[in-house]
Amino acid sequence: MSKVKHLRKDEQQIEPLFNGAFTENKPIGFPNRNGTNAYSNIFYWAHLVAHETAEFPLHPHEGFEIITFVFKGSVEHYDTVSQVYTPLNAGDVQAIQAGSGVSHSERITKGTELFQIWFDPDFSKTMSQDATYKDYGADSFHSQSEGDKETLVYIGDKGSVQSITEGLEIQKTTYKNGEFDKVLDSAFTYSYYLLDGEIELDGERLIKDDFYVLQDASSVTFKVKNGAELFMIKTPTEIKYRRFIERYKK
Repeated sequence: MSKVKHLRKDEQQIEPLFNGAFTENKPIGFPNRNGTNAYSNIFYWAHLVAHETAEFPLHPHEGFEIITFVFKGSVEHYDTVSQVYTPLNAGDVQAIQAGSGVSHSERITKGTELFQIWFDPDFSKTMSQDATYKDYGADSFHSQSEGDKETLVYIGDKGSVQSITEGLEIQKTTYKNGEFDKVLDSAFTYSYYLLDGEIELDGERLIKDDFYVLQDASSVTFKVKNGAELFMIKTPTEIKYRRFIERYKK
């Protein structure tokens, strides 16, 4: 097993926005800043907390697949594909395949918490495709219970979100108490973000907002005493196409 990274919240990129209306901690931030730069086919990952209601003004994207997970609160989203404002509430997910270009804006209400994660699905293909946009309501997802854990699959087997990023799986697992062994595929990278609680991952203690990455691992053991909520992204370790981060650096 190879631990690639363990970042506490204060070791991530932390950025106040719009005079402090929002705070973002970024386990994977924009290149050449503190924290972790892009790896596998994940380019960017931000955890936003809204202290006041405010709006990201209209701004463009190209090529990326951008997926937003709303955990608390609500967002109104506008983009130049749908050309309407649509609401996103707690539990909802939004997927944008930016393709050859799309602009969007977001009105985010006070108390909202969300992830926005950018994936690199191969720009040599996506830049020639039309942009697409889809919302998935909380009732689109179904939890699978097994003993003292409950897993909600967003992308992957029995997941509802249709992704264009190669090899992508995303899920959130809520643990009560106990020890849980999980078989992993050593050809993939596993990225974990602890949304709540405390967990011991192969002997290393994680607390709320910790970020942890595993590669070359065939298994992992989680130990939970008082509950934990763990978000996981599985991506191929080896990417066969030229990633955006490689294009960016040249």
